[in-house]
Amino acid sequence: MSRKIFSIDIRDKGVSALLIENSLKGNQIEAQLFVPYMDTSDEPEKVKADRISESLDKILKEIHVTGAEFIVSISSECISYRSLQVPFKDRKKIRQVLPFELEPTLPYPVDEVTIDFETIHAAEKTEILVGLIKSSEINEILDILKKFNIEPYIVAPAGFASVLCLSKFSETDHDFIFVDMDEKYTTIFAVVSGRVYIARSFFSAITDPRIKAQKLSDNILQVIAGFESLFAIDFGPSKILLSGTGIDDDDFNREISEFLGIPVSSVDIFKDVDLKINISSELQFDAASMNNALSLAAVEIMGIRTINFYGERSIVKKYWEEYKNDFIKTGLIAAFVFVLAMFNVLFEAHFLQGEVNQIDRQIAFIYQSTFPEVKEITDPLKQMKDAVKQEREKNMFTGEIDTEALNIDIINEISSRIPADQDVEISSFVRGDNSLLISGDTDSFNNVDDIKSRLERAEIFKSITISSANLEKSSNRIQFKLKVDL
Repeated sequence: MSRKIFSIDIRDKGVSALLIENSLKGNQIEAQLFVPYMDTSDEPEKVKADRISESLDKILKEIHVTGAEFIVSISSECISYRSLQVPFKDRKKIRQVLPFELEPTLPYPVDEVTIDFETIHAAEKTEILVGLIKSSEINEILDILKKFNIEPYIVAPAGFASVLCLSKFSETDHDFIFVDMDEKYTTIFAVVSGRVYIARSFFSAITDPRIKAQKLSDNILQVIAGFESLFAIDFGPSKILLSGTGIDDDDFNREISEFLGIPVSSVDIFKDVDLKINISSELQFDAASMNNALSLAAVEIMGIRTINFYGERSIVKKYWEEYKNDFIKTGLIAAFVFVLAMFNVLFEAHFLQGEVNQIDRQIAFIYQSTFPEVKEITDPLKQMKDAVKQEREKNMFTGEIDTEALNIDIINEISSRIPADQDVEISSFVRGDNSLLISGDTDSFNNVDDIKSRLERAEIFKSITISSANLEKSSNRIQFKLKVDL
C-alpha cells in the first residue's frame, strides 16, 4: 500500500513544493520545484494572494499530484510565538485555558487569532510553546488552496518542521540555535536537550550581507537572553544552524560566527538528518529552498506532532483519512463473509437438529420395543439405562455375573476395532462358555491378518487364532474363521 505526500512551503520569496512516494519499499522524492514570485515592481497593486496563486498554478502544472495528501507551511510574516507554563498536562484542558493566558499579551482580540501549541516538557508544571496567527491570515491562505482543490492535513509555521527533524533525528548536539531565514522574515528557535523551548520571529529587509549578519546576531542574543530569563537556566548553544533562501554565502556565516563566537553552518536536511528518504536519480536536492518542504513530509510520514493551525488530528482520524476506502472495502468483505458464515452455521444447525430428532425417535422406538409395558416416555435414553440396570439386578444369580462379558459388549468391541472403510463382512458369531467363533469374508488375506491384530488389542480377548482363510473362487473373496478365547 502506497501514498503520495505533497508538501507546500509558502515563503517570502516564493513557493517550494516537494512530492514524496511513501510505500512499503521506502520513501522516495519524486519531484521538487521552487517557483519565485513574479517581479511586481510594475504591478504594485498585485497582492500576496495573487502572487501565491500564480506560483501554485505553475507548480501544479509541472507536478502530478492526483491522490496526494497535502501539507502546508506558511511564512513567519504572520506568525508569533509565546512560551508558557500551565498547571496540567491534558491537552484538552490546556487548549481551553490558552485564550485566557494569552489575551493580556495580544495586540488584538483573542477571538481573532488561531492558536496551537506543542508540549516542551511535562513535569509539575507543563511547559508549552504556543504558535499564533490571525484567523484572517490563515483563512486567506486556505481560500487560495481551495481554488486548487487542496485541503491540507497540516498547516504549520515556517521552519518548525525543520527544527523538529533536527532535534529528533540529527547527530548534532542537543543544545543549538536553528535559524530559518527568508528574504525579509527570520525565525530563531532555541533547542535545549533536544526540545524546542523558544521560537521568535523577526523582520529584517536588510540587503547588505554584513549589516544583515550583525542584525541576525543581535536577534540570536535576544533569544538566548529571553530563554535564560524565562527558564532561569544558562543556555550555551554549541552551534548555530542556518536554513532558507535568505542565506547569502559562506562569508555571511563567518560574520555571525565571529560576532557570537559560536560555530555557524548551513543545514542540508537531506544530508544532515537521517530521515530514511531517498531521491530519484535524475533529481538533485536543493537545500536552500527545499529543507522545510522535506521536513514537512518527514513529520507527516513519521507521525511527529507539530503546531498545526488547521486543527489537531488524532491518530485514528489520520489513518481513517488515509485508508478510508480500504477500510470500507475490507468492512464490506468482512460483513459478507460473516453473513455467509452465519448462514452456513444456521444451515448446518438445521440439519444437525433434524439428525438429533431422528436419533431421539430411534431411541424412543427401541425403548418402547424393548419395554412395551411402559406407556409414558419422557427421556428414553435415561429410562432405558434405568430399565436395563433393573433387569440386570433381577437376573443376577452369582456374585461374578458382572465380570462376564456381554454379547453386546463383545460385538461393540469387534465393531469399534474394525475400521468403517475396511472391506469386511461378519456373517456368523457363535459364542461358547469361554470362546467364540467369528466367520466372515473380506477382499484380501492381508485384511484377515489386520483384523486379527486389531482384535488382539482388546482387553476382553485372551487370544485369537485364524482357524481358516480360503479364497472363494465364485465370489473372488477370502472366507475366514477366527477362534477367539475370552
